[in-house]
Amino acid sequence: MTFAKKGKNDMSLNRLVEHRGGVAIFLFFLYSYFNSVYASQVPDRKTLIMGVFPIVSSGALFKRFAPLKDYLEQELDRKLVLETAKDFPEFVRRTAKRQYDIVITAPHFSLLATDSGDYKIISRPKRDLVSLLVVPKDSKIIKLSQLSGKLIATPPAPALSTRSGKDYFKSKDLVAEKAPKFKAYKSHNAAYQAALANDAVAALVSINSVNKALDRGIPLRIVDRLPAMPAMPTLVATDLGDKLAGEIERVMVGMEATKHGKLVLKKVGFPGYLSAREKDYESVRPYKPGSSMIGSSSKK
Repeated sequence: MTFAKKGKNDMSLNRLVEHRGGVAIFLFFLYSYFNSVYASQVPDRKTLIMGVFPIVSSGALFKRFAPLKDYLEQELDRKLVLETAKDFPEFVRRTAKRQYDIVITAPHFSLLATDSGDYKIISRPKRDLVSLLVVPKDSKIIKLSQLSGKLIATPPAPALSTRSGKDYFKSKDLVAEKAPKFKAYKSHNAAYQAALANDAVAALVSINSVNKALDRGIPLRIVDRLPAMPAMPTLVATDLGDKLAGEIERVMVGMEATKHGKLVLKKVGFPGYLSAREKDYESVRPYKPGSSMIGSSSKK
């Protein structure tokens, strides 16, 4: 009886071991399956997202910056994806949520990103940002004082050209009843087109937009030039590490030294890049947007 009982227990133990072993194997394969599915949905960390703020339409922006994306992709041996947003506030919100690895943005927007600690500035274009006051070529406006009380077309209200331009008029004592009126349009091009259509007397736009317009024979005349400021910087997410940030900086600053790099710079419309840091953008800090621009969707 004792031996029979012991044999029965042995059989139960064996069945238990077999059962547990089967469960373990099942759980292992289940884990492997879900792990492989998850891994297929998570982006490759070698892929970098490059966000470019929406200075022009998405089509024009992608056409302009795709050569730079391709060049960085080749030199860094990493896949890059080019992205933008529908407008300035949305781009700022996405940057605040750390949706981009590399960011090319407006000078005053860059301070929001660096102050958060999520990004650091690594480079900037050699050519500074300059805004111009333009009028139709046949306009009778020849000096700033003639714009007193007149309507001036501008890029979107948050744009640096718009914000610094309003201060420029104040510095020239065009205030109170002498101050001009301003109307914001969706882009720099739309602003000067408003002046050409007599919807505004003049337009406040970037020098790049004006130069391209003049090259196409568009009848604009420059009335005044605002003080230069550092142009749109390139930032890299700090959690990517100093080594990768240094590689991106080295590649961008060294573009002028290669035939391919020079060709890309020409397509992008920059003469070259310089190394840069946050201190180089302190002059635009008075124009840094408030937290209200980021909204409730920002990272806390």
